[in-house]
Amino acid sequence: MISPQDFWSAPFTKSSKSALVPRGPWIYAMTGIGVYYRADASALPDVVPKPLKVVDGDVFTYLTEIISWSPNASDLVVEAPGQLQYSEGAFFVKVSHNGKTYLYCPYMWVDNDLSLLRGLLAGWPKKLAKIVITRLHPLLPPLDRPKKGLKLGGYLERMGSTLYRIRVELADDVESSAVPLLSEYPFILPRYFAGIAPGLASVNELVEFEGDAVVKSWEGVGNIDLIGGVNDELHFFKPASAVRGYYFQMLLKVKGLKNVGSVEGF
Repeated sequence: MISPQDFWSAPFTKSSKSALVPRGPWIYAMTGIGVYYRADASALPDVVPKPLKVVDGDVFTYLTEIISWSPNASDLVVEAPGQLQYSEGAFFVKVSHNGKTYLYCPYMWVDNDLSLLRGLLAGWPKKLAKIVITRLHPLLPPLDRPKKGLKLGGYLERMGSTLYRIRVELADDVESSAVPLLSEYPFILPRYFAGIAPGLASVNELVEFEGDAVVKSWEGVGNIDLIGGVNDELHFFKPASAVRGYYFQMLLKVKGLKNVGSVEGF
């Protein structure tokens, strides 16, 4: 017998094959560009709900291409690979909660419906958008590998508006095994679903997301153009320090999710 626990989402069928989001565990292989800098810490509480507290204004944002995989969706790798491949953009802010340091994600955008719903179920604040970044290829000099002087760029566009652009110029050929913030702290996510009518229950959980990350990265000089949109407020993230740029590859495995509180608001 198939129980509700066998489904991560609708549509519901006896075989469960029509569900938009197959069951995990999910693994994510990412390739992208990002920038790390310090924003005005006094502006960030407008996008960080209580009880979370902004630590120092440190921000990391990226544009990435992702391949996701689950043992419960292995047939999609061959039959429908586009469902497991998507692009993503996001902002991350260093915060604290109950004496522990986390990364909080105020904004995230993707271009794939499976990724959209899978993220919303876990607490990631996803919207649909178009994300484009420079791609490397081993047979195409000068875009054959990360190296000193290599210039990369990308942008995120939502509903006809470009929300932000990132540019990176690598400073050397040295490979690192870390990315600032992204590979340093666990994530904390507000898993909130409103009870939209009388008699319907609300869900309000702060979720700690722990993962194992394997990282390759190359550092350089970065630049970000923050434009924003009608309902995508990005002025909070304006850099107040020098911007460091990164080209990175990351493999992320989810270790666990646990409830560590609830969202209080602003």
